[in-house]
Amino acid sequence: MAIHERIKALRKSLGLTQIEFGRKIGIVQGHLTGIESGDKKITETTLKVTCAVYGASEEWLRTGKGEMFTNNQGGKIYKVLDYYNQLLPQYQNFVLEQIEELFETQKKQD
Repeated sequence: MAIHERIKALRKSLGLTQIEFGRKIGIVQGHLTGIESGDKKITETTLKVTCAVYGASEEWLRTGKGEMFTNNQGGKIYKVLDYYNQLLPQYQNFVLEQIEELFETQKKQD
């Protein structure tokens, strides 16, 4: 699998459209289409931003070796942050309170 195919596989594994995926890494859909089809090369900057934003493994994107995600969470952190950012502020506060309570409960069990 070539790098352009791995970019597409990453996007699909996250359940994102080209527009959604591109917007988060600062490129337009047409450019992403070119990358995914192999007509355009991915720049170093776009590769690094993709890894940072989506938690993708740079080694996997470059070579196909290893796991797709650096944290082996299948993009869960990205999804949580994306959902969180879509919430109203009062719901964001509620989510943080719940996470803090869960963390404290877990610490007591350890």
